[in-house]
Parts: sequence; C-alpha cells; structure tokens
Amino acid sequence: MKKLLTLIISIISLSAFAQKDNRITIGTIDTVYSKILGEKRAVLVHVPHGDKTEKYPVLYILDGEDHFQSAVAIDEQMSGVTPPMIVVGIPNTNRERDLTPTHVTNSKESGGGENFIGFIEKELMPYIESHYPAAPYRLFSGHSLGGLTVMNAFFNHTSLFNAYIALDPSLWWDEQHWIKKYEVELSKHNFNKKSLFIAIANNIPAGLDTISILKDTSVTAPIPQSVIPFVHILRATKPPGLRWTSKFYPNERHGTVELTSEYDALRYIFDYYQFRTSQFAGHPELDEDSVIAAHYRVVSEKLGYAVKPTEDLINNVAYDCMSRKKWDVAYKLFKRNTDNHPTSSNAFDSLGDYYADRGDKANAIKAYSKSLSLNETEDTRRKLNDMKK
Repeated sequence: MKKLLTLIISIISLSAFAQKDNRITIGTIDTVYSKILGEKRAVLVHVPHGDKTEKYPVLYILDGEDHFQSAVAIDEQMSGVTPPMIVVGIPNTNRERDLTPTHVTNSKESGGGENFIGFIEKELMPYIESHYPAAPYRLFSGHSLGGLTVMNAFFNHTSLFNAYIALDPSLWWDEQHWIKKYEVELSKHNFNKKSLFIAIANNIPAGLDTISILKDTSVTAPIPQSVIPFVHILRATKPPGLRWTSKFYPNERHGTVELTSEYDALRYIFDYYQFRTSQFAGHPELDEDSVIAAHYRVVSEKLGYAVKPTEDLINNVAYDCMSRKKWDVAYKLFKRNTDNHPTSSNAFDSLGDYYADRGDKANAIKAYSKSLSLNETEDTRRKLNDMKK
C-alpha cells in the first residue's frame, strides 16, 4: 500500500482529479493493493480541515469516480448540520463484477460482490483507519448497482456499517430472486442501532404512478417494480432495531437522483446532530454551557464515541454570553475551547479577549502570548502590545 501525497500526482485513469499548484485540492489519491481482488485499487480520500486531535465518521462512496466530488461538497457545505466526515470514494475497475451479489447467466463476470465487500472490510477499512483520523462510525452509500451492493452489505454484513444509503438501488438484479430471499427474513434480522435510507427516482412510464406500476404487468420498469414492494415490506415488517426511511423523487430520474438524495440521506441520518443557538433567544435563565454539554452527550451516545462541540460553536456562544455580561458562563466556554483545542491559537486569543474585557491584564498577556506561540497574527500581536503598555 502506498499513499500518494496530493492530487498533484496524477493517475492516468483518474486524471480528472489531478490538481495543479494554483488549483483547489479537495483530497488525495491513495492506492491499496488488494490480495482478495488481485489488483491495485485507487481510492479518493477527503479529510476535513480541523484540529489534529479530532476524529471523523467515514463515508464510503461507491462509483467514486462519479460521486466523490459531490459527496465532498455536501459534507463541506453541511458541516455543523451534519458532522464533518472523511469521504472515501471507491472508483471502479470492474463494476459488473464487484457490484453484483450473485452470478447470472447473461453476465459472465457478475457475482463478485462478496469478494468486493471482503476487500472493503479486510483491506480498505484497516488502511483508512490506520492512516486517517477515522472515528468508529461508518456509512456506506451507493447508487444503482452501488445501491444493490449497499443492500448486500446491509443484509449480509450488517455490523460493518452504522448507516446504509441505497440510492435507486438495482434490486431487480437476478430477476429479484436475490432480494426476495431477504424480504422474508426481515423480521428475524436484528438491525440494532442501524440506519437505512432508500431513494426512489421517478423511473415510472407516463400515465402510471407508484401504485399502478405494480399492477400493470405489461410495463417493464425494473427499479420501481422492485424497490417499491421492498419498501412496502419494510413498513409492514418493522425490522427490530432499524431506523429507516424512504423517499420518492417525482422530479428526478435514475441518472439525476444521486445528488439530492445523498443530501437528504445525510440530513436524515444525522437529524440529531445540529446544535441550534436560537434556543437561547429570550431565555436568559438557560445555562449555555450546560445545554451544550447535554446536547453533545446525546450526539456522543448516538455516534458511539465522545464528540466535542466545535470550536466555532463554543467561541460564538461565549462571545454572546460576554456581551450579555454572563461572565461565569463565558469564562467556562472560552476555557472549554482551550482545553478541547489546545493547539488552536484562536481559542487562546479569545480567552485573552475575555481577560482583557474583565480588566485582568496579567492573564490576558498570558493568553495572547500562548496564542502567538501557536500562530503569529497581526491582530493578536497588536492586542498583546496594548496590554503590555
């Protein structure tokens, strides 16, 4: 396994991702040799910009050559509403082989899905988790045949991921024999604390709807005719422990549904994550530090590991408390940021602002000096000089 340092290094088959020095870089191209598949695999990896001590959930995206960039854009744009995530795009080498769970006679190379999941579980995941700041929360997302692969993992490797995102999945595969087998086993399967999001594009011929398409046997619309019945069975079965939803997209086709549904899936899976500072408006009796701490205890319990409030959130709330002369709460919040982010020059600069506002020159000088030792900025240097005068 060899890590390529930046996207400046080009791989011919993935040249679209190569970057020049004056271009924006959104990730790296790594290579992982797979003994299971007998080939070298390129993987595209995006890591959020954050404190070096932070760890992040990992979103594994199939058809990485098509969907990696959009997933990174969603992750960056929605940070705070959803947790910042490591995004791992897995480009194809032999899509028909890797993304099909069973062999069918009219497809010579089909049926390699179990080997492909074995590569993800036994080779790719250990590599990502040893080379990147990965937290123990994993998501698996795929579209079309990729969605079929997600559902294969959902049934046969349930513990491998915490959340499954199947976008217009090709459940028609193998004349639906494959999915029919698992539909009857749903009530016996324990999906404890697992999440599932299923997107259904409008691949229905004109003149029909989601009900009539299931009754008209003269019309062939394989994806809705396989996915819609599966959703009905999920509703009727109520698999134990599973948190799930589905969404029909009347204005999207199979080829356009991926972007919108990926966004919706992440919003659904992490609907508990966002902290809303608006709850403090008109409620001066609330202790901001205690409310934030309680929220992140819930987030940590759901994600399965300790999650700290973001530096920006704490900083903004602390300055607001300081402006309203809630000095004790403001101090607790500013101090929390320096404890949680000990390498952040901004956290110590903000703590210095608190001491300066309180007239505590000695501690303000210490805080500004610590900030400058971490990162020299003109603004902090000016404030330190003013304190020393």
